[in-house]
Amino acid sequence: MIIVSGKAQLSPGGLAKVQKEMETVVTATRQEDGCIGYSFGADVMEPDTLIVLEYWKDWAALDAHVKQPHMGAWFAKLGEIGVVSQEIRFIEAGEERNLMG
Repeated sequence: MIIVSGKAQLSPGGLAKVQKEMETVVTATRQEDGCIGYSFGADVMEPDTLIVLEYWKDWAALDAHVKQPHMGAWFAKLGEIGVVSQEIRFIEAGEERNLMG
């Protein structure tokens, strides 16, 4: 499984400006082959900070994801509003355990 996790600091007011696009991207992405989970959130302590959490079956699924038309539109919108900084990691997970056993 591939995990994509991190955050992006958007320009002031940026998070509110991309709300509609976030919903569109999440809805479309969750339908993609190989998508196990896909979520965006807001950091409650850092204004205009987008939290990213994705789970993919494998690298091929993730590679196909970034080539989707809705991702092109999403990246264009982020470029339009401005990304101040980002820390997003791609992690290949080998073992999985439930929190409560």
